[in-house]
Amino acid sequence: MPETKMFSKVLKNRYIKDNFVMMAGTVIGGILGYLYHFVVSRRMSVPEYGELQSLLSAFLIFGVFNSALSYFTVRHTSVFAAHNDQTANWEFIDYLIPKVLKYAAIFFAALLVSSSIFSSALHFSNPVGFIVIGLATFISTIAVVYMEVLRGWKEFFIVSVVGVLVVAAKLISGAALVFFSPKISVVSFSIMIPSFVGWYLARRWSRKKIVVRDAQEAENWKEKYFSEMNIWKSAMNIFFFSLALVLVSNADMVLVKYFSSPETAGYYGAFALLGKIILWLNLSVVGVMLPGACAEGHGGKRPDKKNLLKSYGLMTIIALGLALAYYITPDFVINLFFGKKYIFSSQILWMFGLMSYLLSILTLEANLSFAKHDFRVVYFLAGTLFLMVAGVAKYHASLEEMVLALSVSFLLGYSSVAILNLSHEKRRLKAINPK
Repeated sequence: MPETKMFSKVLKNRYIKDNFVMMAGTVIGGILGYLYHFVVSRRMSVPEYGELQSLLSAFLIFGVFNSALSYFTVRHTSVFAAHNDQTANWEFIDYLIPKVLKYAAIFFAALLVSSSIFSSALHFSNPVGFIVIGLATFISTIAVVYMEVLRGWKEFFIVSVVGVLVVAAKLISGAALVFFSPKISVVSFSIMIPSFVGWYLARRWSRKKIVVRDAQEAENWKEKYFSEMNIWKSAMNIFFFSLALVLVSNADMVLVKYFSSPETAGYYGAFALLGKIILWLNLSVVGVMLPGACAEGHGGKRPDKKNLLKSYGLMTIIALGLALAYYITPDFVINLFFGKKYIFSSQILWMFGLMSYLLSILTLEANLSFAKHDFRVVYFLAGTLFLMVAGVAKYHASLEEMVLALSVSFLLGYSSVAILNLSHEKRRLKAINPK
């Protein structure tokens, strides 16, 4: 049948196939992740669960160094992969790991010292959670390097398997800990345990899959591929890019926790978690696109237009499907994942889906700027963060006000970054064809 042939042809497309693999991993991991929240939210009180959500957001924000390291690593390993140069790949990793360990240790010590300050500022019951996420951040820093080696070499199946096993470890540890004690000081350890699992698996499989099969003469990876680049200047640019993107992606929960009541933060955390199913599925699309875009950007080429359109198409289909489900059956969805005590203003659940879609396409455009080495995007991300803070500071009387303020911020941020990328493309074409 024509439909069967068309579907078979689509599945033979490497880009689409990689997206399906990453989405499958995201869906399985998402199910396990929601089972984690399903279990812990029922054992913890609404304020305690809101505290856990805020702690998870803080963990992601404190992991800004990991995010920068992720971008820095994949930017280099994708180039080595494009040239099938395993020797240069591991020379780069051997150069990177000792430096990463040093800075990770300094960051952990600083976070340890300041944990009580953060805990007091965000009205946490005690600082134990911040100490735990500090240790989790330290462990996951090394895991990030090995995971991005796998991504740079387009080992998307292994990346997905590791991701699923990490979330499984989170679910098992979270279920065990919350039944032992529903206190945040105990349940927070379910953030640290998966970090160790991720480090072990990513290191083992990256060393196993990407090996130097032939005796190759050692060469200076920097001179061979990045002789015209100032590595530390590039690292600082990537750090500020990652800092801006991590803050834009995760500051909403912290802002809501600061400006609203603990109960409101708990409801917002549950609704935002459902909305972010769209974000997480769409981030798998961005993750598949990034290695190729980085390799093309390093060679002065633009990202493949067909793949870019496929990415937008997949992201929009995902968002429309889930947002429609949230619009038609909000009570059913909320009750399924969190129970009846979270059914509050459920008619606005679809707005959280829309907010996550806007954030996901903003992230896509920001990653395209990164791939083209256009770090002016940082200013636009900083502007988006300013709009988020100003919006929630002024409009926080209800869940609807806050989600609208954040959605407008993401829409304006997306529009500005998209215009930046279009202007970059026009300049590139003008340079090629000056007439």
